Amino acid sequence: MVWMDNIGKIAIIFSFIGIFTLYGILLLVDPPLVSLDDVAHHKGAEIRTTGFIREFRITEAGNVVMAITGGKARTELPLFVRTGSGPGPGLLNLSYGDKIEVEGRVGTFRGDIQLVVSEDTIRRVSPKQESNITFISQIAVDPGRYDGRKIRVVGYIDDRFTRSFFLRSSEIGGHRMRVVLRDKDMSIAISELQEGARIIVEGFFSYEPMNLRYELNLISFEEAR
Repeated sequence: MVWMDNIGKIAIIFSFIGIFTLYGILLLVDPPLVSLDDVAHHKGAEIRTTGFIREFRITEAGNVVMAITGGKARTELPLFVRTGSGPGPGLLNLSYGDKIEVEGRVGTFRGDIQLVVSEDTIRRVSPKQESNITFISQIAVDPGRYDGRKIRVVGYIDDRFTRSFFLRSSEIGGHRMRVVLRDKDMSIAISELQEGARIIVEGFFSYEPMNLRYELNLISFEEAR
């Protein structure tokens, strides 16, 4: 009968409307905000969390590996950031110590908990850069941007020489930057630190585009907290 066919069509239409409405609601609902201390209990789930940036390095594929800390237990959480064709200005303008909010899926990498996120889900909570402390991997993307400037950089002590040493971007390697020591006293102070110690250096940055070489003339340094 015609009226039965019409009822069937109306039911199908309302079913589709219901499905699209639910889908729209899901898009509008943010994932739960979880403390860094509790992220490990949400394996496989989509969550949001906040923390302070402590690590930043760019992989050979152009993705970014970061680490944030926070929570009552000062938990450290690795972030794997999918960037597509490489990090954009939003990531390159983040600083050591900035507080950020991230959204992603909790997973594991080599047995350790990590959060897999997209670049566009990272938001700085701080109204501005907290420290203006740059990461070496950020410098490596565009060293000419820093040429002639006095900057602060965080990294790990690598090979040491009489009047210079190298700073690397992470504990496991990555980009390196040569740091030139201005005097004997500075050389002695650096020699007293262990290789692999994380420090913040301040100095004048110079870049030679012909040789693709850059270095920092050291003014001062401090141990990174």
